[in-house]
Amino acid sequence: MQPQTVHSAARASRVLLVGGCGYVGSHLHRHLVKDGFKVSVCDRGDRGNPQSLDVIGQDYALLEADFLAGFDTVLWFAGHSSVGRAVQDPSGALANNCLNLLSFARKLAPGTRLVYASTGSLYSTADNQAPPADERSLARVPSQNAYDISKFAFDYLAEHFLSDFHALRLGTVSGWSPNLRDELVFNAMNLSAARAGVVRLRNRHARRTILFLDDLWSMVRRLLEGDAAPGVCNVGSWSGSMGQLAQEIAAVWDAEVVDEGDSPTYSFELDTSRMRHLCGAALHTCDLAAQCRSFVSACEAAGHPGVVRRGQTLQPR
Repeated sequence: MQPQTVHSAARASRVLLVGGCGYVGSHLHRHLVKDGFKVSVCDRGDRGNPQSLDVIGQDYALLEADFLAGFDTVLWFAGHSSVGRAVQDPSGALANNCLNLLSFARKLAPGTRLVYASTGSLYSTADNQAPPADERSLARVPSQNAYDISKFAFDYLAEHFLSDFHALRLGTVSGWSPNLRDELVFNAMNLSAARAGVVRLRNRHARRTILFLDDLWSMVRRLLEGDAAPGVCNVGSWSGSMGQLAQEIAAVWDAEVVDEGDSPTYSFELDTSRMRHLCGAALHTCDLAAQCRSFVSACEAAGHPGVVRRGQTLQPR
C-alpha cells in the first residue's frame, strides 16, 4: 500500500465532480461553487442536466491520467445508485461500481484524494433488528443483490489497493436537490402527505438511517480540508424505525399513515460517531420536522407538483 498523503486546505480547491448532474451531485455542485472551489463536472447525462452545467459528457472511466492529474480531489457520485438499477443491469453495476472505478482510481496521481459514495445498506440485516453499525463492524460479504455486492467489493479493494481514499457509507439520502429523486423514502413520504394527505408506510419495524443532503455536504466539505485520515466513514443524520419516520412526518403535515404491510427491504442503523467528531457544529441538528418543512418549501419554490393539497399550499402544524 502506498504511503498516506496529507493535504492542505489550499490544495483542495481543484475538484472533479463525477456524476455532478445527478441527485447528489447537483446538490454538491451548488455548494462547491458557492464556497469558491474550482469545479469540473463529468457526467454522461443519464438523469439529464437540469442546471445546464458545462460538463465533460463521457464515461468517467475514459478519462486519462494526464487530465486527472490537474485535480486535487475527485468526488465520485456516479454509480449504479439504486438496487433496482443494479438488479436490472448486474454486469453494469459490477463494472461501474467496482471494476471501472478501481481502474479509474489507480490513474489518479499521488496526492489526489478520492471521495466516493459507498452505502450503509452493507450493514443490512434480514430480521429488521439491525444494531447500530460502525465502520469496523462489517464482517461478512453481502449477498442481497448486485448493488451491495459491487459496493462491498470496491470498499474491500480500496482498503487494500488504494491509500488516499474516503469511502462514505451513506444512509438513505434525502432532501431537495435540483435533480430531485422523489421516490426516496423521506422525499416520497413528504410529497405524499402534501399531495394526498397520506403517508404510505411499509415495513414498520425495519430500521433505517436517513442522510440529509446538507449533512452530506458538511462531511464532504470537511474532507476537502484534507486532514482527515483516509478510510471508511458512516454518514447519516437521523436513525429510527420506518414506523417512527412515517408518524413523525405525518404529524408535521397533519396527514394519515396508511400501513401497507411488509415486503423485502433493508434494515440498518449507522453509528455516525466519526462523522460527528469530524464535522462537529457544521452538522445540522437532527430536527426531523424542520427537515420536512425545508424539503417541502424547497420543492414548492422549485414548482414541484407534489406540494399542493386540496387546492392550497400545505401548511405544517
